[in-house]
This record gives sequence, structure tokens and C-alpha cells, in this order.
Amino acid sequence: MEKMKVEVVSRKTIKPSIPTPHHLRTFNLSALDQDVLAIHYGSVIFFYPSDNVDSYTSQKSRSLKTSLSEILLHFYPLAGQLMDAVTIECNDEGACFVEAKSRCRLKDILANPDPDKLKELVPSTDPKAIRTTLACILLVQLTSFACGGTAVAISVSQKFGDASSFCTFVQSWTAISGREYGRVELPKLVGASLLPPLDSVIAPVPPPPTTRNCKTKRFVFREPEISNLKARVATSMRQQDIRDADIVLAIILRCSTVAAAAAAARSKHGSSTRSRQSALLNVVNLRKIMDPPLPGNTIGNLILKYAVMFHKDDMQLHRLVSKMKTEFSNVRKDKVKGIKTEKGYNEILEGRKQIARLLNGKTEDINTYTCTNLCGYPFHEMDFGWGKPTWVTSPSDFKNLIVLLDSKWGGIEAWVTLDQLEMDIFERDKELLAVASLNPSVLNYSRI
Repeated sequence: MEKMKVEVVSRKTIKPSIPTPHHLRTFNLSALDQDVLAIHYGSVIFFYPSDNVDSYTSQKSRSLKTSLSEILLHFYPLAGQLMDAVTIECNDEGACFVEAKSRCRLKDILANPDPDKLKELVPSTDPKAIRTTLACILLVQLTSFACGGTAVAISVSQKFGDASSFCTFVQSWTAISGREYGRVELPKLVGASLLPPLDSVIAPVPPPPTTRNCKTKRFVFREPEISNLKARVATSMRQQDIRDADIVLAIILRCSTVAAAAAAARSKHGSSTRSRQSALLNVVNLRKIMDPPLPGNTIGNLILKYAVMFHKDDMQLHRLVSKMKTEFSNVRKDKVKGIKTEKGYNEILEGRKQIARLLNGKTEDINTYTCTNLCGYPFHEMDFGWGKPTWVTSPSDFKNLIVLLDSKWGGIEAWVTLDQLEMDIFERDKELLAVASLNPSVLNYSRI
């Protein structure tokens, strides 16, 4: 395999095709956007096979730049700059578009997906690397491989919106790029008009996530194993409506908690941390459950974050799933209905304080995990005009983060990041490996 080295060829700024009108130049964010850190970017990489057409990569580049300029006309905050925690200045400074090339082949990437190598395909937001992109809300990197294959990595500041917002943007961009204008879904930008921001003095901000001493691994859960797990848990719970993502998340939480306890037992502080609690930071999508419901193309962080607390006795799969379902139901029923009221604001604030305490480590006896669930979004359908992607992924290296995506061939892919010692134990867990494959080759399923 050719060494994975990505060389940046050019960096350009893509502006909206028509200047943003003066009355839209200031976009005020909502209370739900407020506590999202500006350094947080959601990134998805789309891989496309070679088409064996000479110089077609340059055609793809021109098409992407032109269509991006056109779609930014409608998603104009993405071409602006963050001014503070609750304001985007829509000044048409533009999105960052990076072109890069690699001497390796696409099949070399897919044969053994490596998170460190995949990071080379994502546009950098490191201030030491590219100072000019720090204020960019949207960054794109088009990487061409020696075989003619390409990767399109899209990174959007999470201040702009959640996974649903990200998906709406990419769907609309691909529709314009493929000249399928009937598929373009224009965004509904609500911002602070939906939920004005909280007083910044009392609104706690979580700490930035760490990547130090961490290791990331990819696991693939196939449909038959997921179905067997669901059937087993459904019998214990006497419920049938168990989501695939919930059962996968439950087995990961169970095994990671076991790994954390084993790692703690090996450390000199093991005796005091062996029976730690666990917490899962999850979200509920507000669009369909608000009164009245919001359209699917409503843009923003229209999610309510909440914590699910697990005790030592909750580590059986059916109890983990039951707790997740119960807390999800309680949030939908008790907190969403009155979210626009003073009581609702107080509950948002209290929930934010709880999450900040968990992430700040002020509750040292609790292992806190965060889940980014991208299942259910049609990322495998994203066609820029040259076909659907061979593979889609979204690796991250933040500690205790679990990223779930639908597998193109059925089942769920999970990227899990843990402390190095914990991961060394986790990736060897027999219960986990009985239902999941550790980083199988994508080439076993795709045709490259």
C-alpha cells in the first residue's frame, strides 16, 4: 500500500452566488445553539469510486464549487462568521474549499479503515495549520486518489445545526450539483425566533472534549446479530419496539463500562473507582414532537440534550435499553411540551448545568459517554451527479464518544473512542466480539 499522505493542492473561498441582502446580515442563534462550542464540527466523508475518465476530477471540482456557491445563496449563514455564542454575521466571507490529492488508492483506504488516516481527508480547523479557516462555519475537502476515486469531506460547525440540519444541507447541495432542482429542499431558518438565548451569565458552557491518551476503533454490527439481540432483550422487557441503534448502544455501553472498571482496577486508584456509575448524554429531536410540529427542513440545533444515569445494577442489556427508552419517553412527555415557557427555559438550564457538571468531571465517580446517532439519515444516497457513494463514514476521536451510522449493506457501524487502556480491554471483550466485527474491510461488500 502506498503511504497515506495527503497533499493540499489549493484552498479557496466559495461565496454565495448572489450577495446576502442587508436585512439578513445578522443571524441570531437560539437557546439550543447557545451552549454548543464553536470548535465542534460535525464531519462526514463520502467516498466515490473511479469512473475511469481522464481529468474528470477537475470536472468534479468545478461542479462542486459552482453548486456550492448556488446552494449558499439559500444556506447563507454557512458563508458567514461566528461573532459570539449567539450570533452569526452573514457577511458572505464564504466557505472554505480545499482540494487535495493522495498517491494511495481508494481501495487501500477501504481495505483497512484507519481513523488516523481518515482524518487526513477532513479539512483541518487546527489554528496552527490553517489560521484563515478559524472563522469558517463550513469547510469542504475534495481529495483525489491515484486510482481516480475521490473523497468529499464536509465539516459544518455545530453552532449552525444538528445532524438533521447537516443532512438537509447536503441533500440540497447534491441536488443542485446533480442538476436535480426538484429535489432541492430550501431551509427554514428559525434561529432565535423559536427560542431566544438564555442570559449568558447564567448559561453554563461545557468544557472542550479531550483527545489525549485516547484510541478510536470501528465496529460493525450486522443485521442478524442485531435482530438476535433485539429478540433476546424484547423477551426480558416484554416489548417489541426496540430500535436497532438502542440495542447497539446498549451493548457498547455495557462493554465499555466493564472495560472502564477493569482499567480502574489495574490503576493505583482502582479500589475507589471500581464501582463507578455511568451516564449517557443523548438527544431527542424536537421537530416532530413540538406543538405545533416543525418541518423537517427546519435548521438549527433542534435537539434537547439529556443525561441517562446508569447504576451498577443496570448493566444487563434489557435494563440498559429500558432505562434509555424510559428517559427518552419522559423527556418527550414532560419537557418538550412546555419548552417555550418559563418552566421550559428553567428545565433547559438545569439540564445544561447537569451535563456541564458531568463533562467537567465534577462528578468523578461517573463515566460519561456521548452518543452521536446518524442512523436513519440518507447519507448513502448523496449523489453529486456522479453516482452514489461507495462508503460513508464519520469518525471522531473525542474521548468517550460513540458515533453510530447505518451500514450501506445492512446493520450499523460504530466508531468508539475510549481511554487507551480501556480500549485495549474493550476491543477484546468476548461478548462484544460475539455480535460485532472489529474494523472489517469495506471491500468485502463494495465493488471498487
